[in-house]
Amino acid sequence: MWTWPATCSTGRSRSGSALPKAGGRSPAKQDPFSRRGRARGSGLFSCRSRTANYLWLAVRLKNSVVLVTGASSGIGEATALAFARKGAQLALCARRLPRLQEVAERCREAGSPRVTTKRVDIRDRTQARGFVAAALRDFDRVDVLVNNAGLGASGRLLDLPEEKARELVETNILGVVWTTQAALPALIAARAGVIINVSSIAGVRAAPYSALYSATKYAVTGLSHALRGELSGTGVKVCAVYPAVTATEFFSVSGGRPLGPVYPARWVANLIVRTARFPRRDAMVLPFRLAHLAEPILGGLIDQAIGEARRRSEPDVTR
Repeated sequence: MWTWPATCSTGRSRSGSALPKAGGRSPAKQDPFSRRGRARGSGLFSCRSRTANYLWLAVRLKNSVVLVTGASSGIGEATALAFARKGAQLALCARRLPRLQEVAERCREAGSPRVTTKRVDIRDRTQARGFVAAALRDFDRVDVLVNNAGLGASGRLLDLPEEKARELVETNILGVVWTTQAALPALIAARAGVIINVSSIAGVRAAPYSALYSATKYAVTGLSHALRGELSGTGVKVCAVYPAVTATEFFSVSGGRPLGPVYPARWVANLIVRTARFPRRDAMVLPFRLAHLAEPILGGLIDQAIGEARRRSEPDVTR
């Protein structure tokens, strides 16, 4: 169903041409969801309002081009499958290519008309930029970039090895920077698109025994908010998504143990898809959203409770 911005309620564009009816196309038979259609401002996009710049995503995701990093498992895998069910075209990357190719095949079975894969170590600027460049060659545009790739670490900061510290910073922060830098020229030229950075509840509520991990996710939050302001007026939206404790490989790799309830990765994936359709500054799963509202009142008690629970459950040394 078509959804129109308030400035388009008359049924005609500012140029005077008739707007498409529900389920139809513009009078010129041009797909308003194509890059060319959006750039020329025909049909739906003849209304130059803020809403119209990304309204095509709110209407549908079918055939949109979605890039997902870290798509071989966990939230990235679930996100790729969620977009595939909407009929999106996918460009996926991860370090584990065989596992990534299995995910790609599942995405095709789920309904994605086209899926490409590329082995990428997101810490490497050349590889990260090459992933985006390959997607632009294959699809001629980028509609949604999901910066999901990330690593975790649990244990005392005192025991954190230098190699692990560098790996965390380069993956969780610089990996987001490299792919975003590569995608921005195409997004700005199209005056449309969404960048979704997967932060964490640790990016707004630091967790003891995850000091550097929390710091990297705070950085992702800050980067997202600052870049959103930089891109104001360009039509490009920047959003941060905050998963709660999620059923992924995170804890088996980081060496920690989850505290509290563990939520399915598909919950976060569905949240990411909704954020792509209706971009907003911050998107949180409901349980954490409620806890976040209590932060000003119960912040100190929450810190003490988390710290005590982590001391009982975490290993003495980061693995």
